[in-house]
Amino acid sequence: MTDERPTGFDWRTAGPDVRLTDPDAAEPVREIAPSDAQAGANFVVFEPGWLPDDCEVSETTLRPEQPPGRPDGLDGEDIGQTPYSEGNPSAVRTAVAGEGRELRIKQFLYDWAPPAASVAPLWGTEDPTPVDAGDAVGFLGTDYKGNRGACVQRARTQVEVSVLDGEFDDTELGGLLDGLEPAVDADSDSADGESPGVRGIPFHRLSYWARYRCEAVGVPHGLWAHGVARPYDESVPCSPVALGDADPQLLVPGDDGVGAAYGLDSAVTFPDSGAVEAVYRREANGSDHLWITAAAPDSELGPGVPPEPADQPAEARETVELRGEPVHYAALTEEFGAWEAVWTEDGVTYAVVAGASRHLDGDAFRRLVDGLDPA
Repeated sequence: MTDERPTGFDWRTAGPDVRLTDPDAAEPVREIAPSDAQAGANFVVFEPGWLPDDCEVSETTLRPEQPPGRPDGLDGEDIGQTPYSEGNPSAVRTAVAGEGRELRIKQFLYDWAPPAASVAPLWGTEDPTPVDAGDAVGFLGTDYKGNRGACVQRARTQVEVSVLDGEFDDTELGGLLDGLEPAVDADSDSADGESPGVRGIPFHRLSYWARYRCEAVGVPHGLWAHGVARPYDESVPCSPVALGDADPQLLVPGDDGVGAAYGLDSAVTFPDSGAVEAVYRREANGSDHLWITAAAPDSELGPGVPPEPADQPAEARETVELRGEPVHYAALTEEFGAWEAVWTEDGVTYAVVAGASRHLDGDAFRRLVDGLDPA
């Protein structure tokens, strides 16, 4: 195993005009210690703090961030490039092996979109099982490859577990999520140990697609069918001061009640598409997230009203009266979330998505929506 820190491209040097055009400049996937991977990753890197008795980490690899591009003469598989887009975001993969069984832990920044009702890799699972996962709520289910899987979002990092061989029971998968620990402490997650690390950087500056202003992949947003993939080539970061002047007007968490627990992480406007989007985080843990979208009636970025159900089973989908309006409410589970609300108010379409949380339930989420204020 190498102990060299990552070099070349990363989130600090990205720009909207930077593209991968030289195949010789591309960096392959490399084996690395998790603590060294942190230096170039645009997310908090975790490592297992608990493993079943027969298991150990067999390998950790880093797919380093590189600018978007598929230059001629480069075999994408050699550097772990995805076939789904031109993007080359960073990811860390950890293999865990035991007696006749193996799983992998993949982690990355789930970019500018809520991670699909908190069950993105388990999408379509009929009855995902919520489990404790540190300061967050994780889920167990069947992943997109048909494997037994698990997932959680911790400190903005998306962690996805897939069983590759043999069997791991629910207690073991839950224990793995619950035992995840940052590979480096909060004071050491920057490249030089002095400049701000990823924990202190706003989400829009970590977002791969927003930094490079490139076409993103269309992904499910949640339990209601939302708009198309965000056009990052036109996105404009919006400061907290300017948020009140954004058009259309955004609604934000109130400063009392349930909403007071959330602080603004980042916001962007899509001027050509008539939409504004902001992400809030629960300040106590940085894990629980709240996405709010405001879209003009003719914008493609807002959901239809009434919205169509997405192809993910949910415990609740109903219309409730909030804010003096019919609000289309959905919950993956009432007790642990995720939760969503879609409605039209004063000619603006609003969508609010809250990720799974120990600190909300369906009633609290509805109170949060009822208490939103104009930015």
